[in-house]
Amino acid sequence: MTKEVNSRVTPALDPETYRSVEGYDDSTRGYVDDVVSLMNDAYDTLGKLHVAKDLADRNPAWTPSQRVLIVGAEAAKQKDRLARKLDRTSRDLDSRIAAVEGELLKPVQQAAAGPLAVEVRAHVKALDRKDRSTLIREALESGDEPTLQAILGAQPFLSGLTNLDREHFLRQYHSKREPHLVARLDLMKRVREVMSVSGANGPAFHLAFERVVGAKPVEVRAIEKADAAARAALKIEPSA
Repeated sequence: MTKEVNSRVTPALDPETYRSVEGYDDSTRGYVDDVVSLMNDAYDTLGKLHVAKDLADRNPAWTPSQRVLIVGAEAAKQKDRLARKLDRTSRDLDSRIAAVEGELLKPVQQAAAGPLAVEVRAHVKALDRKDRSTLIREALESGDEPTLQAILGAQPFLSGLTNLDREHFLRQYHSKREPHLVARLDLMKRVREVMSVSGANGPAFHLAFERVVGAKPVEVRAIEKADAAARAALKIEPSA
């Protein structure tokens, strides 16, 4: 269900931003639904905090500093809760990416350990770049598993490849053999990239809460310090 856009909350934390990532559909969503759920929570929470700030600003019983103090306390509590959830979700996403990458690469690496594979790599390394690329493309087209596994399952320099060459051909290899795994991996990486580029797991997240309060953290701390000092001074003990 599409969420109504709240212009006061950054798109970096809008769950629709992540549902719109290329590759997100019913067959892949389970691998990033925790990210979407987190963003939904953050988006709703910030929306409610903005409403609370509006009401606080219209409360004549509170001074501007009191509004910052009271709204800031609730914003800080929610920010701390969501920051912990964000850290956990980010770690889980990284773990799933690593797990799928390992699942794709492990059988290729295991097959590349035999003596025949060593000979294949030596032959491929002796070719010039054009002939080497032609050989690998032909192996991909014909489904020549032993040749592909020998080349792609070992360090790229052993076959005269660069890291980018190997990644390029590995993607083609995996896309042909395990398209569903590749689709999941691509989606998770795209979502992680959106989080990073948008600042959802960094600056944009922190700034969103600062904007609700309407004061910078250093200003909030100064008001809190002054409030604490005033309250402490009111705890008057009787003289002996």
